[in-house]
Amino acid sequence: MRHAVIANGDEHRLPDLSFRMLDLLVSRSPDPVSFADIAHIVWNAQVTRETIKQRVTLLRESLEQIGIDGTAIEAVRNHGYRTTLQIGIAQPGRGWSVRRKIGLAASVVLILAAAMLLAWQYRDTDDAAIPLLAVVATSPSSGSDPADGEALRRDMVRAISKFEGVQVIDHLPPSGTSPAYVVRLSLEHSGQDRDLATELVDGRTGAVLFAEQYRISPSQTDRAVLHFANSIHAQVTAFSSGAAGISADARARYAEAYRLWRLGDEQSLVGARNSLQALADDPEANLIARSLLARVQSDMVLRHGAPKTLARQAELDVRALIARRPGVGDLRYSLSRTLLAQGKREEALGELRIAQQTMPFLARDIMAIEGRSEAQGGGLDN
Repeated sequence: MRHAVIANGDEHRLPDLSFRMLDLLVSRSPDPVSFADIAHIVWNAQVTRETIKQRVTLLRESLEQIGIDGTAIEAVRNHGYRTTLQIGIAQPGRGWSVRRKIGLAASVVLILAAAMLLAWQYRDTDDAAIPLLAVVATSPSSGSDPADGEALRRDMVRAISKFEGVQVIDHLPPSGTSPAYVVRLSLEHSGQDRDLATELVDGRTGAVLFAEQYRISPSQTDRAVLHFANSIHAQVTAFSSGAAGISADARARYAEAYRLWRLGDEQSLVGARNSLQALADDPEANLIARSLLARVQSDMVLRHGAPKTLARQAELDVRALIARRPGVGDLRYSLSRTLLAQGKREEALGELRIAQQTMPFLARDIMAIEGRSEAQGGGLDN
C-alpha cells in the first residue's frame, strides 16, 4: 500500500510515520487515541510523548501543505490525540497478482488484530498508572463572592494540567480513593486586595509539601497561579515520573533539598548540593536528584560566582539524562539553567522553549532572557 492519502480528489504521499499516525487517528475518529496506543501501533516501540508531539507537528505541517487544516489533529489533555478528518487512503495499484493481494489482505488482518490486542491491553493501564492531582477550593468567608474562588480553581486546574505525568481533576475523588496530591486554595477578601493561601499536600500522608501566601489584586490572580504552579512543578512531575517507587525517606530528603534550593543563599545551595549528591546515588531517586542538582550547581555559578566548570559538569550530566528520557520537560529546564550559567543564552532559550510545552509558566523566563539579551548583548543571569 502506498503511503498516501486522498484529499479533494488528489493523492498525496506522506512520510511513513506521519502516514501511520494519520491512518490510526482517522480509523478511530472521532474517539481519542491514547499516547500508549500511538506509540505501540505507529512505532511498535516505547517512545516519549515529546517524540509523539514532534511527529504530530510534522503531520500537521504536511496536511497544511496539501490544503488541509492541521488543527484538525487535536490534542486531548493528558491522554493523546484525535481527529475528525475523513481522508481516503490510497489503494494498491492495478496489476498486483492475486497471491500478492491475498498476502496483503492477510497481513492487514494480522496487523489489525495486533492493534486491537494492544489497544485492549493498554486502554486502561496507561491512564491507571497516571497519579491523580485534585484541585479544591475551601468555602469563602462571609461576604466573599463564591465565583471568585471558582474562577481561581479553574485557572489552577488549567495551569497544572500542562504538567506531564499527572492527571488533574477539579474535585476530590469518591471516598476510599486517595489522590496522589491535593492542591488546596483559600481566598479571603481584605479590603480592595485579597489573600490567597495555597498548599500542595501529599494525598497519602497529608503532609504539606509546599505552601505559599499571596496578597493579590484582581488583576494579579494569574501571576499568583503561575508562580504557585512553577513552585510545585518539579516535585509533582519528578515524583510522578518514577515516583511510585521512591521511598518516603528519599521523598523527604528531596523535599528538604528542594526547600534549600529555593532559599537561594550560598549556604543553602551548598547544603542542597551535598544532600542531592548523596541522593543521586539512590537508584530510586537518581533522575530527580540529578536534575535538581544541575540547577543547584548552575545557581551557584549564576548567583554566587562559582567557577563555570561546575555548570559545564552539570550540563554533561543532564544531557546524559535527556538521552535516556528526552520527553521530561523538567530535564530541559535544568539544561537551560546550566547553559545560562555558562553564558550560552541562545542555546538556553532553545531548551526553555522545549520545556515550555509542559511548563507554560516559563514564558516569563523566556521573555526576561530575551530582554536581557537585547539590552546587554551577553553576560550572565543575576
